Amino acid sequence: MNNENEDSVNKDTVSKDPMRDSLMSGSSEDEYSDEDEENNNTPVVGSVADNSLDLDLEYDMWQGQFEISKPQPRNHGYQYYKEIVKTVQMLQQQVGVLAENQVNSDDRFSRVKQDNAAYQARVVMLEEQLRETELRSEERQAEEQRRSKELINRIEREKQLTIENYSIKLSSLEKDKNTVDEDSKRLKSQMEKLQKEKDALEDRVSEAEFSASALHQENSKLAELSRREKEEMKVERERSAQVIEELRCEIERLRTAEENARKRSPSIDPQTAQSAELQATVKQLREENKSLVDQVEDLQAQLLHSRLEEGRVLVTATNNNSLAAEFEAMSSEEGALYGSDSVEKLKKSLKDAQEANQHLRAYIDGILLNIVENYPQLLEVKQK
Repeated sequence: MNNENEDSVNKDTVSKDPMRDSLMSGSSEDEYSDEDEENNNTPVVGSVADNSLDLDLEYDMWQGQFEISKPQPRNHGYQYYKEIVKTVQMLQQQVGVLAENQVNSDDRFSRVKQDNAAYQARVVMLEEQLRETELRSEERQAEEQRRSKELINRIEREKQLTIENYSIKLSSLEKDKNTVDEDSKRLKSQMEKLQKEKDALEDRVSEAEFSASALHQENSKLAELSRREKEEMKVERERSAQVIEELRCEIERLRTAEENARKRSPSIDPQTAQSAELQATVKQLREENKSLVDQVEDLQAQLLHSRLEEGRVLVTATNNNSLAAEFEAMSSEEGALYGSDSVEKLKKSLKDAQEANQHLRAYIDGILLNIVENYPQLLEVKQK
């Protein structure tokens, strides 16, 4: 193929350069004419000028065309010869340049041929690389397809597992929802029950406060009566102590007199009998005083016990059976027997009952607040 291209290039070069062939043939003819001119001293142009038309033909290499010159006189032949010599020399120079150009063209052709061979080898190598690249791409594509299938299968398995897990979670959440619904219903019923209890407790607290106010007034009255009773008892004790002291002094006096009488006479006189009677009276008075003190202590203990019981009844009392009603039913004599200490204890028990009531109210409010914060749906009214 390369040889055919080279032959075609040579043929084209030969066929497309007729000017060079004509110049080469013209140059050889000119050389022969010069030799004839040197030998015969006859100008070549004269033979050309002796034609029938008497015209000279000149070939201009620069213009690339023939020109017809006018006839010249014969005495100017030598001048024509010089011009022809110059023209021939110029043509020889041009032929040399063309020969060099031909050589350069041949060099370029050989280089182009070498480049063509290198390019063909390059093309072959690139075709081999292309085939290898295609094979590698096909292998890579097959590997990618295999990996894609494996990835798709793995994703499908993971999706199936995820669906199963979410199904299990969904069932668990449904169970939790049912449990929460049941708890909400139960808590709602408990809340309603606690609300009712709270209302009842508030009513009882209001009643207890009213009873406490009445009890406070009654306690003030009882305290006044107890104070008066204590003052009277104190006066009686002072009187009893004074009488006892007088009796003791009298007994001492009588004892001294008795001893003096015994010293004077061993017989028993009427003063001795009187002193014995006085001693018996003092002993009886001491026993009565001790009995009164024991009775006062028993009454105070009874008052404390009664107030504690009445304080308990005050918290859980009804309208018909309350501590205020019992106080109203008490007689004035029983109220006069209570002391100030028992009244203070009763106030303390009433204060404890009020604190317990406040704690219970705070507990109920905390339960309601917890329900409002955590289960507000229990307070919502379901619309049918």
